[in-house]
Amino acid sequence: MARRKEHSHDEIRVMAIEAAIALLQQQGVQGLSLRKIASEIGYVPSTLINIFGSYNYLLLAVSEATLQLLMSHLSAVSENDSLRHIIVMAQKYSEFAHSQRQCFKLVFELQLLESEHLPASQGQLIANLFRLIENELALLFPNETIEQQLQMSRVLWGGIHGLTALSLDNKLFADTVSLPALLESHVTGYLQGMGYQREEACC
Repeated sequence: MARRKEHSHDEIRVMAIEAAIALLQQQGVQGLSLRKIASEIGYVPSTLINIFGSYNYLLLAVSEATLQLLMSHLSAVSENDSLRHIIVMAQKYSEFAHSQRQCFKLVFELQLLESEHLPASQGQLIANLFRLIENELALLFPNETIEQQLQMSRVLWGGIHGLTALSLDNKLFADTVSLPALLESHVTGYLQGMGYQREEACC
């Protein structure tokens, strides 16, 4: 694509992220390259390196954009019951992963070099995503410490992400059971195991 005008660094940054996302959706991570992204927006690879710092940091910017979109999807969930709220968030998480398959995979497959560090903005975004679960756990388990609630949130997410990742690769081997049902079973079973509504579940 020929470059028709000069752009600011911020404009090129946005253009590069959008081009990378489009290429990801078309060709997957394996088909993505710095040269292809630069060509799509009419610039040379060195321009993108000057702006992002490295190819990995460009991919991290794509990852952050993906997480921001995920955050908007999960933040839109509104349920009065905290258990139901977590179940719906889990199902929205899996729906998002399937609708943004390649970008979602990039978030978890990207490997940084030892000299590269996760940007503070992305670290904060990840913390905010976990806080969506932690806030509901605080309502369900008000007597647990913050550390215990944090641990519970990671166990919950681990199962949710694991089921989602397996489904993306068609490795659930459970054709007669839907992914939403499996996610609900995981969330409900774990929280009941931790003591929530244990008496109601037993009667």
